[in-house]
Amino acid sequence: MGTVDVSRHGSIAVVTLNQPGKRNAMTDDMWRAVPTVMADLDRDVDVTAIVLTGAGESFCAGSDISSLDELGHAESPVNAELAIARSPKPVVAAIEGPCFGGGLELAVACDLRIASESATFSVPPARLGIVYPVSATQRMIDLMGPAVTKEMLLTAVQLDAARALRVGLVNRVVDHGNALPIALQLTEHMSGLSQLTIRASKEIVDGLVARDLSAETAIAWVSRAATGPDLAEGKRAFTERRAPVFSWRPA
Repeated sequence: MGTVDVSRHGSIAVVTLNQPGKRNAMTDDMWRAVPTVMADLDRDVDVTAIVLTGAGESFCAGSDISSLDELGHAESPVNAELAIARSPKPVVAAIEGPCFGGGLELAVACDLRIASESATFSVPPARLGIVYPVSATQRMIDLMGPAVTKEMLLTAVQLDAARALRVGLVNRVVDHGNALPIALQLTEHMSGLSQLTIRASKEIVDGLVARDLSAETAIAWVSRAATGPDLAEGKRAFTERRAPVFSWRPA
């Protein structure tokens, strides 16, 4: 029975897909656990960023085939994907080994993707006779464009880490075994930056990509920045030639 586990590294939460005997393939229970886990982390004021990874040598090989007929399976992966994508906090995927099907759906919902040189990426629904979720397909198009997305969907081709980097699917390729350490290093760095700027930037970029960013939302973030403590601290730190200590946290 697979699980979705949470551990803490300071202000960073690590969410681990844990069914290594099946390359972390997701059962319906695991899919259903993701939104609950994400909601808890979104509410936790002590968590500044989230890393999503898999146990052992794999990220996630997709859905556990034995669970495909379980009630609710069709919507469970999409609910998990949306829970990750809609988190107000930065979410970074640390990818080792296979990242297939539903695993890729989770990875593209993250803000950044760190892949080891051993990582491989594939979308195999054409081998199973199912249709890949529209939401995940759109995220693939946003990252790689329609041509590579069609290649992956129509041929079930497998991309290695080097090509995934070239086409924009991942942000960085690192040595085997280093995806999680580098993702932790990156999120720890982000934790020392202005959380107001990070949250505003994520919401604005996502809104622009989806073409649904309202003027009111953008203006509200600019106003918060102008009147909040981080701008004043940033100016002081620059003048005093020291690292800033930002204090803004969401209400």
